[in-house]
This record gives sequence, C-alpha cells and structure tokens, in this order.
Amino acid sequence: MKEDNRIYDIAGIGIGPFNLGLAALCAPLSELQTIFLDAKPEFNWHEGMLLPGSTLQVSYLADLVTLADPCSPYTYLNFLRQHGRLLQFGIHESNVITRREYNRYCRWVCSRLSNLRFNWKVTMVCYEAARQCYTITGSNPQTGAIQKVVARHVVIGVGTQPSVPGFAMPLLGDRILHSSQYLSHRAMIQHSKQVTVVGSGQSAAEIFYDLLQTGREGDQQLAWMTRSARFYAMEHTKLSFEMATPAYIDHFYRLPEHQKTAILQRQDSLYRGINYELINAVYDHLYDRMTEGNVMPATLMTNVALREIRPAGGNWLLRFYQEEQDAWFEQHSRHVILATGYKTTQPSFLEPLHNRICYDTAGNFKITRRYAIDPDHTLFVQNAEMHTHGFTAPELGLGPYRNAVIINTILGRDHYPVDGPTVFQQFSAPQRPNSDGAA
Repeated sequence: MKEDNRIYDIAGIGIGPFNLGLAALCAPLSELQTIFLDAKPEFNWHEGMLLPGSTLQVSYLADLVTLADPCSPYTYLNFLRQHGRLLQFGIHESNVITRREYNRYCRWVCSRLSNLRFNWKVTMVCYEAARQCYTITGSNPQTGAIQKVVARHVVIGVGTQPSVPGFAMPLLGDRILHSSQYLSHRAMIQHSKQVTVVGSGQSAAEIFYDLLQTGREGDQQLAWMTRSARFYAMEHTKLSFEMATPAYIDHFYRLPEHQKTAILQRQDSLYRGINYELINAVYDHLYDRMTEGNVMPATLMTNVALREIRPAGGNWLLRFYQEEQDAWFEQHSRHVILATGYKTTQPSFLEPLHNRICYDTAGNFKITRRYAIDPDHTLFVQNAEMHTHGFTAPELGLGPYRNAVIINTILGRDHYPVDGPTVFQQFSAPQRPNSDGAA
C-alpha cells in the first residue's frame, strides 16, 4: 500500500474543468497544501464530443481562472501568449473558442500544476474524528496498487453521468450509444444507411450537423427526433446573461424547494438550448443541398418521445409517441445516438460519510450557499447543486466564482474577490420595512 503521510488542506476528487480550476487557484497559495485525484490517465474533457468546429457556448473569458483572478498565470490569454498565438487571436476577433482548443488549454494548465494525480481511482472516503480529517482510499487502475491520502477538506468534482432511458440500457453498444461516445464510433456511423439522433440539446445538434456534412452522400437516411416542443436556441441576450451571476444564485437559493423544481423546468432555453448559429447552419445546409438537387433524406420531428427500442432484422425498430396527437408510430434505424443528457449521481465512495452529509427530503444533497454538504463546511461539491443553486451549476463561467467561494470558506477570509451586485435587474421583491422603518 502506498500512503502519503501528509495531511492536505484540500483533496479534490475528480479533475474536470471545475476542480482543475480550483487546483489552479490554489497553486499560488502557500498556506494551502492541496492534492487532486482522478481515475483517468490524463485530462480529456468530453472527448467523445470533441468534434471539428464545435465551440463552447460561453466566452473565452470563462476559462478556469480569469473571472476570479485575471492576473493568474493559468488564464487562456496566457496560454495563447505562451504559444505565440495571442496576436492572431486578437485579429481573429472571436469571443468563443472551439471545444478542442478548450481541451488543449486545460491540458496545458495540467502540465503546469504539481498538485494533480491521475491514475488515482477513489474507492472510499472515511472521516477520522480524532484528527478531524478525511482518509481517502483508492487504487491505481493500471497496477491495482492501493493508495491513501488524508485531508482536512474534500471537494467532490466527479462530474455528471450519461443519462440513458432504462429500456435502452441493455442495448448499449456499437449501434446504440450515448452521445458522449459518438467520436469513437463516428467513422462507422458516417457510413451507416440509417441513423437516428434522439435529443434536442447542443450535443444532438452538433452530431446531426456533423452527419449532414460527413455522412453517406445521397442514400443515408438521417433523423433527428426530440420530445421537446421545438428545436429551441439558447437565450443569447444580455439581460438573460445576468441570470448567470451570483445575484441570481442568491435569489434562487432562498426560494422554497417546491418552487425551484418548477422554475428549472421552465428554464431549458437558458442552459439546454442550441447555439443560435448552429441551428441556422443546420437549416442552411439542408437548404443548400436542396438547391443543388442533392437532397439528403432527413427527418426532423419535435413532440415525439422515444418509448421503446427492439431488434428488427439486423436493424432497430424505434417506437415513438407523438404527444400532441396522442399517436404512436414506428421507424427503423441502423444506428441510434441518444443525446439524452447527463444526470448527477451520488458517488458510492461517500457511503461511509452518510451520517456527516446533509440530505433534503428527496434524498438529494442539502447544499449550503457556500457549496458544502456538511454542517462544518469540510465537504464541498462542484456541479451537483442545480436543485439548490439553480441552472448555473454546470456553467463554466461560474466555476471560478464557486471556487473562490470554496477557497475563501476554507481559508476563513476573502482571498479571492467575490462579485457582489453586478446586475441591473432585481430578482427578488423588495423587503417590506418594519413599523420602525427598518427592513
């Protein structure tokens, strides 16, 4: 067994963009000893969806650190400077970057940090009351060697897991797959005669557009099906952007629990919509093929819910329900791509901490405003707080803010500035004054 005898101030579990940003913001703080653990051999962000030309839906300023510390050596602009591309980026005049570029930037940050440990799969976290510390046990996926570290605070950033309908789970493989696996199957799917993409978000749109451009020309039957009422664009207005701020998080956090669920259901276009330019690009591509007399058979349908998949003569028979018409119909497909989103799950390695973690009536983490799931503020979560803090939980641009809050909480002082009221609109009703005039 390999055991690190140090007691770290922070141990991060999972090295995705959020915990990587936390590691970068912790790096210059000499008073914090930190370590970040991940089961993968190296950093790769949504590698199954790193399609050529696909872009982030946020500004390049929403990198790992800029919105908390623009002077950090780990900014995207410094990445460009170090690679001799800063001037060209200025000439390029684009506010967004590709996913592949973002992944390259994150891997560059990884190469400059000494507090990251890959090939470190966490299997159990226990609390030691005597030392007031957490013991984190794990193993090396390649060698099987058992490893342990001890830390006073733990930040859980394991990300979300692909969400797949229950009836499709037993069928997953080379020809029925979640969108997160698309790139590794792309070559085969491009040559398929029948492909059905299920879902309404950005991933579904990117895959459908990719196949429009690269699939079998002339005889590929391509379908894009969604239960959503329309193929809707993500809201792209400045007053809507104000909702991706700490001010709106404060408002949402104070709302009753039953209100939050209903509100989130009405906010799809704030975080699940499709990039406006991409929706238009899909239409323009279909239009251009039509004008050239070379129409690719393509079916686009909304208000249709996939309810069943079963084998049918070497293909798959898909059974859909048209919700507005209360009607059922079927279609065949050789390949099915389920762009059905992601879900938050509670990691099994936290089971020994059940008595320390706070839960709400639905069994979800009861998360404090400062992102802790225990009353002592020693256990924190990243991107697991949509039900408490709102739709901004997966927002890359809010990562530096959340990390600043976590670091400041652990330090007991405000090392990183945290944005105050930075919006023009008011989200909550004015407080009524008491009889003596005080609010």
